[in-house]
Amino acid sequence: MIKIQTTRVFEDLIERPERICVFQGSSRASKTYNILIYWVYRLLNESGKTLSIVRKTLPALKSSVLKDLKEILIDFDVYDPEKWKTVDGYYELGDNRIEWFSVDDETKVRGRKRDYLFVNEATEVNEEEWTQLLLRTTDRIVCDLNPSLWNHWVYDLEKRDDCFYTIVTFEENPFLPEVQKKEIRNLKNKDENLWRIFGLGQKGNPISLIFTNIKTYDTLPIDAKFLGYGMDFGFHNPTTVISVYKLNDQIFVKEELYVKQMTMSDIVFRMNEVKIDRSQIIWCDSALPQNIQDLKNHKFTARPVSKQSILHGINLMKQHEIFVHRDSKNIIQEFLSYSWKKDREDNLVDIPEDDNNHAIDAIRYCMEMTINKKVGNYKIL
Repeated sequence: MIKIQTTRVFEDLIERPERICVFQGSSRASKTYNILIYWVYRLLNESGKTLSIVRKTLPALKSSVLKDLKEILIDFDVYDPEKWKTVDGYYELGDNRIEWFSVDDETKVRGRKRDYLFVNEATEVNEEEWTQLLLRTTDRIVCDLNPSLWNHWVYDLEKRDDCFYTIVTFEENPFLPEVQKKEIRNLKNKDENLWRIFGLGQKGNPISLIFTNIKTYDTLPIDAKFLGYGMDFGFHNPTTVISVYKLNDQIFVKEELYVKQMTMSDIVFRMNEVKIDRSQIIWCDSALPQNIQDLKNHKFTARPVSKQSILHGINLMKQHEIFVHRDSKNIIQEFLSYSWKKDREDNLVDIPEDDNNHAIDAIRYCMEMTINKKVGNYKIL
């Protein structure tokens, strides 16, 4: 008989009847590992099922979850290297299928249905991606996360009647060596926020967020002046078109386009579809002049941005009260995630993380090119 060591996470998954199970927790709480044990155990007692394991990016998935999955399959004595299909991204467990993919692969997110779903590090997944995965899953869904973001859609799952939502910590992991527990406990004396997140498994305070006072609006004030559109180009990352309005020192923004994996011809089609005004200037990322020329060829008034430093643009934005249209979910999510980098000693530095910024960059482009403001020793055009 094979004996596998498990924690409360595994026991909860066995005992709880809810369709959705969410495990929010600290560092080294063994959330992911025990969730994978549960899935292998369950599939070994079933047939004809498909489990999808997803995370934001494939490299992150490969370096963490898939290593654990392979180790668990070996421990269960059911690993066959010939059934591990690295290129196609799946493993055949009996007549069941364990597949894995990243949510930045939109064709997979919007692809075929599955029986079961495991979303690893759920705070990396946006609400639209979650919705598409949810709609295509017929049976149980399990999520895990470190609560490093203070505001995210995943926390709202706790309100659902069909969701079991729990917090687990490293203290509940009986297999974690005491020396490692001591290191985590030492966070108390280093950083209160890190201790909350990685020690207590609780939501962090937004001290590392760049923008901490973003508001939403339903109706644009009648006196607000249209400044123009901001546009940031991407393919695997989103391409964004944001409309920007100003009233005194208030900025109002609305998401017109937020799409991934689209060619310029597809983007032009969508811009026509959402009725982007050709007579208004679109301030564009200057790094891709061919894209700007493509827009001009289609009679859009596209202009490259004379780029200032990112810090310069952030300082300009922070001089204004920013309102985001309530339906602009992607912009809201970016503002709730856009953070300062940290150095090796975990101190915040005045350099933003180059992530969660595609709509924000578009807003920054438009503001830099249309608002005359002094920021420190700099002057905006």
